[in-house]
Amino acid sequence: MADMVLRADRVLPDADAGIIADGAVAVRNAEIVAVGRFAELPPELTSTARVVEFGDATLLPGLVDCHVHLAMDGSAAATSSELTATDAELACRMVNSARRLLDAGVTTARDLGCRGEVAATVRDAVRDGLVPGPRLLVANAPITVTGGHAWRMGGEADGALEVAREVRIRAKQRSDVVKIMSTGGFMTAGSRPWEARYTEEELRACVEEAHRLGMPVTTHALGVEGIRRAVEAGVDMIEHCGWVTEQGTRFDPEIAAKIASAGIVVCPTMNTACLPDPYFCPWGERDSLIDNLRGMRAAGVELVAGTDAGIGLVPFENYADGLDVLADAGMSPREIIAAATHRAAAAIGLGAVTGRLATGLAADVVAVEGDPTEDVAALHRPVQALSAGRAHDCAKPSEADRAGQRVAARAIHDRLTIESGRNR
Repeated sequence: MADMVLRADRVLPDADAGIIADGAVAVRNAEIVAVGRFAELPPELTSTARVVEFGDATLLPGLVDCHVHLAMDGSAAATSSELTATDAELACRMVNSARRLLDAGVTTARDLGCRGEVAATVRDAVRDGLVPGPRLLVANAPITVTGGHAWRMGGEADGALEVAREVRIRAKQRSDVVKIMSTGGFMTAGSRPWEARYTEEELRACVEEAHRLGMPVTTHALGVEGIRRAVEAGVDMIEHCGWVTEQGTRFDPEIAAKIASAGIVVCPTMNTACLPDPYFCPWGERDSLIDNLRGMRAAGVELVAGTDAGIGLVPFENYADGLDVLADAGMSPREIIAAATHRAAAAIGLGAVTGRLATGLAADVVAVEGDPTEDVAALHRPVQALSAGRAHDCAKPSEADRAGQRVAARAIHDRLTIESGRNR
């Protein structure tokens, strides 16, 4: 007997599957128990279950955001990675941010930077049903050189021994993933985004210790040399991969080929800042950003969806903006859906849990208006999201809110243009 049956004109079990007309997804105890045409579901599943009708909508796997910062306020014009609030205040903000991710149809997310163990506490509260939110994986504080990018979160370490010790602390804190800052970042003054901050030996010490303790390693890497060292060190994933130099961006096809051959996944963190109007990503010109995405895709690099939501003017509910950027780089709607569902889930170690609509997997489902396989813009129109079987009606951002964001974004673009020299 199913607790709930979701029914819609279309069901997309996964990005590579055909559309099921008049389809349904049956859910029991937070797990999918059947997927198929509504008329063909066993009567014992539909006879007593609550049937939720969505009509002209598509049911597809819940979306995945591989890179968020729940403790930051993405609605504000902030350009700093500092977290000055108390732990209690951070936890409250994270709970609110998690709910806003659900509004975007995101049912799984990876938080990649917060002080102490606050993120792990919020992760557990969501898991236990105490607060609404997507399934969370957390890194807690990223590992960074003294004074390096995001150093105020508390993860400073210099030399291979200190780096390995910080990895062990992450295991003690129940982190799901280790994040290390291979380069500086635009949001930490003086950290120099294009500059490699750790040696290959130091990065390898991080990877080896994390893997020994059963944790994957992802790295913040904007600069070309930092990207190269991270690849040689054997990281599992690269965040941003911006190909930044002091003079602008410079895509390196040889490094891209090594990323692809090593099976390292890239989360390019495309988001609202990367849209053409207004474009305020500080990495370089938008044409170069798009060309870099195309270059990685042509090299066979696995690209997955993640937004860096929480940084200035990148709200959590604007998740689909980043998918539009992937479309601008030439990815098809089905490629984008894959990057936002089963490929993203596999990249963060949850491929056996979520990312597809299939019997035995978690009841992570999103209903969107329209057909996203024909037009990826449908992913901007989530109606309801189920995360581990818990239903959430998606709030729609108003046009006034979006207009206000655009005005603020133009202002922050001008501000970043001035500040980027200091931040470098």
